[in-house]
Amino acid sequence: MWKPMLPTLVEDSPKQQNWTYEVKYDGFRCGLEWSKDQIKLWSRNGTDLTPSFPEVIAWCQEHQELIEDQLPIFLDGEIVVLQTKYQAIFSLIQQRGRLKSMDKIKKASKDRPATFMVFDLLSINGTSMAKKDFKDRRKQLESLFNHLNASDFQFSEQINLVESFNNLSDIQDVVDLHQGEGIVVKQENSTYQEGKRTKEWLKIKNYRIVSGVITGWNTDNDYFDVEILDENELVHLGKVKNGFPDYGKNTLTTFIQQNGQKINGFSWEVEPSVCIDINCLNAKDGDIREPSFHQFRFDLDPDECTKEQVDIGLAQLPKEIEISKPDKYLFPEMNKRDYVLYLRKVAPILLPRLKDKRLTMIRYPDGIEEHSFYQKHLPDYAPDYIQTIAGDDDEEDILCQDLRSLLWFGNHAALEFHVPFHTIYSEFPDEMVFDLDPPSLKQFSFAVIAAQLIKDMVEHQGYTPYVKTSGRTGLQVHIPLEPKSMSFDDTREFMEAVANVLVEKYPDSFTIERLKKNRGNRLYVDYIQHAPGKTIVAPYSPRATKEATVATPLYWDEVNEQLDPRDFTIKNIPNRLKEKGCPFLRT
Repeated sequence: MWKPMLPTLVEDSPKQQNWTYEVKYDGFRCGLEWSKDQIKLWSRNGTDLTPSFPEVIAWCQEHQELIEDQLPIFLDGEIVVLQTKYQAIFSLIQQRGRLKSMDKIKKASKDRPATFMVFDLLSINGTSMAKKDFKDRRKQLESLFNHLNASDFQFSEQINLVESFNNLSDIQDVVDLHQGEGIVVKQENSTYQEGKRTKEWLKIKNYRIVSGVITGWNTDNDYFDVEILDENELVHLGKVKNGFPDYGKNTLTTFIQQNGQKINGFSWEVEPSVCIDINCLNAKDGDIREPSFHQFRFDLDPDECTKEQVDIGLAQLPKEIEISKPDKYLFPEMNKRDYVLYLRKVAPILLPRLKDKRLTMIRYPDGIEEHSFYQKHLPDYAPDYIQTIAGDDDEEDILCQDLRSLLWFGNHAALEFHVPFHTIYSEFPDEMVFDLDPPSLKQFSFAVIAAQLIKDMVEHQGYTPYVKTSGRTGLQVHIPLEPKSMSFDDTREFMEAVANVLVEKYPDSFTIERLKKNRGNRLYVDYIQHAPGKTIVAPYSPRATKEATVATPLYWDEVNEQLDPRDFTIKNIPNRLKEKGCPFLRT
């Protein structure tokens, strides 16, 4: 039975050369045994996981003929449910692991498929690779994925190759942005030591730090109870046991015995006074994941240990970002703290849509019910890390290239983010976008019908369309383009033809009339805006509405008569991304 090689937990990466770096994914360690006759998935404890992940087995079967001459092989990796290329959702893979009904497993495999992220090759052609150096195994593994036509990461594939980094700072930036579980560091000349925990492989956890106040201690299991204030009431944050230095723990237990009250044979209660910081991977619903003591916080009062501060700790905001006036309301039911935390959660998906594009923002310094203004030039008081590019009017146009910049904009009440259809490096569009604008929300069904018709037409031409709500009353159909495959003249000709077909077939429902007063009760098919210098609202950008709606990517089966764009808001989009993933990540 296969037993995996295990990394040793350390706090810092070694300084020597000849190490390589990988993202540590948060899932189930898994071995894939792949022969001509059978395909098996094994857990690290020898459990047969094959029935639980039929989508991974199906992928192997579909690709088997590409590597038949190299079988049997054995691959080592992590089976995960991905939110982004570098971030896995552990709770979802846990849920998958608990499913026993084959009907439920099949449904889950289609609704939210798992991915096997491969990082090592233990045998090929039935010959063990364990005695080979890791760099040689990796080279052979990359060759295998080339034969599988899977060398580039694709969300639509159920097996992917874990990316290898040569530089610690590069992978640290990735893990920080995506809030990955951590980093695995491997010696290039390490052999595969099956079943051993070795210092030739190391793991560095990406711990979040949260603060709480100690309210109890169990002498039987040695756990301390930690609580926080939520709406002026103490609630359970979780329990912590590990990581205390001996002298600190002895002092703490003595303090509890002298000042607390014993409530049964093992449990003590103590009035909240001692605050601590805790390392963890997550803290939710009274449970802290992988908690360990970080430090005492004698500078904190217990009433400063709040749910709001825990949320900020879990968000891992860049050190340059401190939310100003966090309780100030930007939307009727949302303050600035919650808004900035929303941007932090969607940043791994939103940022790639903003990067390398001239940004236009709409700012509402005092909230959506007060004065607003467009901003595309960098203000004088902006920090140096925000990048710019020369504009057409001797001003510097804003770029949003990293997390710090996005959150700084959010902290300064930029509530909407609009981008052009091409990057600063190309005059060619990277997508076509039809903006479908019904006369009012009452006629939103017109947008649903128009989007479905456009989908059918462009698919017939060989394109793959994606759709999102505008965040207001319409829908927007995005059609990704290969680099430099079409000019703006080409896209205008194509989009005009599609729009004309719609109007000719359904003249009472659709129009291309630019003047609003002449449209009547018809949906405006806007293709004119798809031009150099024009912009479209970015996916996951909020809109300045009382509901705090969001321009939300949809799956096509959601585009139906029940669809209501008001259902997608800042409050529910982060959970939607966890549960459903992002349709646009497949572009």
